[in-house]
Amino acid sequence: MESDKESRVAARGYLHEDFRLFHNTDTLGTEVGIHFHDFYKVTYVKYGEGRYMIDGKFYDITSGDIILVGINVPHQPFFRAGVLYDRHTLYISSGMLEDFDLPDGRIYDLFSSESGNVVRPKAEDAERFTALLKKIETETSSSSYAAHLAARLGVMSFLIETGRVREDSAQIVPLRLSEDDIMLKVLRFVNENLCENVSIADAAAHFEMQEELMRKDFRSAFGCPMQEYILNRRLTRARELIQEGTAPADACYSCGFDSYSGFAKAYQGKFGAAPRAMSADAPGYNVLSDFLPE
Repeated sequence: MESDKESRVAARGYLHEDFRLFHNTDTLGTEVGIHFHDFYKVTYVKYGEGRYMIDGKFYDITSGDIILVGINVPHQPFFRAGVLYDRHTLYISSGMLEDFDLPDGRIYDLFSSESGNVVRPKAEDAERFTALLKKIETETSSSSYAAHLAARLGVMSFLIETGRVREDSAQIVPLRLSEDDIMLKVLRFVNENLCENVSIADAAAHFEMQEELMRKDFRSAFGCPMQEYILNRRLTRARELIQEGTAPADACYSCGFDSYSGFAKAYQGKFGAAPRAMSADAPGYNVLSDFLPE
């Protein structure tokens, strides 16, 4: 059930608020496939042991880690059922970061896959991060004067403290797998060629692999069929272009689709609306009806 809800979050809607904060504690594990959001995501792991795949890179996760995922960056959590997983998750809109960004753009650097997506504060810093999250939670539900502004400032304080910890202590969690891992190379190849009409057969030929073996290994490594991953990424990119004012037909062919009717049908199935209905000038295009952090 949890994976179905997560799939809906990844598949439709936009973050209308500046941010949303969740606190989830369970032992259900995380059976979700690769997905991505059109907002930034920060997860503070209060308790838990698992793995996280972010943009084709794997990280070992432990209690106290801070996980940073950028907009439209593919990611997938791996936490086993039966093991306590206690986490706070922030969804943050791009507009909010634009309002608060530093002149040198360093807030955005926090979410760069090039810099590493997981920060590990020292044990003595855990109380400070927990207190910041509690402050955000309190202000979010408060009717006090300027409570929303205080909550927004709390979110930015959390990000600033995360950046300082990374700079001061260089506690960036190393990758779990080698950059030379063949399936990570395949994922990066797919990401770099999303808007080209590159097939799985083309990818298999590029890496001198059998097509069926590539399909099997991709699903085993990343938890979803390769074709489904490629389709979802292309649809998400098309949606971005339509938001920016590109005509739906132009977005279709710019994202590697060779048939508008096929594109429109897939778009309707993923987002629950026709391509034109979710253009930037359509009412209600930025409403997200379901939130479930993984």
